Amino acid sequence: MPERAMLIGVILLIIGLIIGVGIGYGVWGTVPAKTVTTTTTVTAAAETVTTTVTTTLPATTVTTTTTTTVTTTVPAVTPKKAVISVLAAGDPASVTRKDNVIKACKRLSLLFKILDIPITIEVDEEKSEYFRGKWPEYEKKIWAAYEAKELWDIIAVGHEWIPTLAEKGIIIPLDDYVKKYWDFAFSDIPETLWEAVKYKGHIWAIPQDTEARPVYIWIPALKALGWTEEEIKALPEKVKKGEFTLDDMLELAKKAVDMGVVKYGILHRPSPGAELWQIILAYGGRLWDPEKGKMVLVKSATLKALQWFRKAVDMGVLPSDMTTWSWRAIHTAVVSGQTMFWFGGTWHWAEWQKVPYHPELGAVPEEYLWEHFIFTLVPPGVKGGKPVTISHPFVYVITSQADDPDLAALVLAMVTQPEFDVAHAVGSAHIPVKKSSLEHPGMKQAKFLSAVAYMLDYTSFEPMHPLWGKYKDILFKAIQAVELKKMTPEEALKFIEDSIKADPELVKAVEIVE
Repeated sequence: MPERAMLIGVILLIIGLIIGVGIGYGVWGTVPAKTVTTTTTVTAAAETVTTTVTTTLPATTVTTTTTTTVTTTVPAVTPKKAVISVLAAGDPASVTRKDNVIKACKRLSLLFKILDIPITIEVDEEKSEYFRGKWPEYEKKIWAAYEAKELWDIIAVGHEWIPTLAEKGIIIPLDDYVKKYWDFAFSDIPETLWEAVKYKGHIWAIPQDTEARPVYIWIPALKALGWTEEEIKALPEKVKKGEFTLDDMLELAKKAVDMGVVKYGILHRPSPGAELWQIILAYGGRLWDPEKGKMVLVKSATLKALQWFRKAVDMGVLPSDMTTWSWRAIHTAVVSGQTMFWFGGTWHWAEWQKVPYHPELGAVPEEYLWEHFIFTLVPPGVKGGKPVTISHPFVYVITSQADDPDLAALVLAMVTQPEFDVAHAVGSAHIPVKKSSLEHPGMKQAKFLSAVAYMLDYTSFEPMHPLWGKYKDILFKAIQAVELKKMTPEEALKFIEDSIKADPELVKAVEIVE
């Protein structure tokens, strides 16, 4: 019964992690060549299971056979029970942020039940929720639940929420749990992702996914402008080398609009988000200084970005009312080829396959996307510059009102296993958080994720500061005013600087540099 033996091994590891039982491997000394048969008898609760493993060591002279019996009795486990609830949010394709937690809970409960171990993890499926709405509403939902003492045990949030949640006492630090489950679950999560969940010297969350924000380009438009297959395929590499810039994008978009190839040259998100800040970075700007723990306003780079947005509007390639569009209107325009360039995210690749945005085809098959889109990094602002993207890791936090934080942490250790990591990544077009997940068969078949993985070499993260929400709203209002022609780029930059200096909190939190 190999499956049962495997379950025993997994459950013993988990029990060891929970109650501190050392379950490891013996070390062989220098011994003559032999065949060793090891019989292990394990008593877990009321059940005893015996497994036998025969190992043949390299022969040198005479082969002998020795049988060694090791009996391990697991100490009595104090009965534990937790009812786990989870709140998550995101795009339509990312519902696995919630579903994976529920499946992990059920997986653990089944293992405990099989072995008659008195640990119960139930799922409050009625309370658990995948929220589909605007992010400010999601934020209010969490605050209201906290005030009413009705928080979920586990919540999925963007990593930049950590400072605010930590300062308000809504979440707990996870340092001890990360250390406890390090070998079992967390050791192969890249250090960059751990940095994205640290605040004031503590780890507050477990990375759940990450992504990149590529520029999608409509292939039929390039072909209509006379581009060859070879030129189209070479474009992402030209962007990487700094040979194709943001201004080149504007010129190409204008040509496509003027020729009637597309209705719009460029579209971007209608709300505050990293896709907009990428333009600042492309001109050499910064948003965050982790060593000082301060946000940053680089005036020269921000002015160039504002000028680029205005130039795009003046050239007729970017709608001046872009920030008033609905998400559905934008996705419909993108997936049906009404725009040449779209500043999007990797997750949109999955979203377009699940949500009926196309006016005739509805949800489109992946073959359609490969036929109609190429994708690149965000081009640099100047020739020879470095292209950029921004990643926005989603993370799991455990709330201060969790029924049993110990078991909630165990659930997160389970849900981080490659099986769940890959299911979410492939289903939602996000990038897995574990290196070992990249070797999973499901990932090796994910052509799109393999094609965008290199973008993480060019990425950065939004500021880990509790006032980032306030700062980014100011940046967004400035961009919006420039596009609507209510402010010149110079006036908008002054608005940003004046807004920072007029706020007693922001003036201390944002470093202003020329």
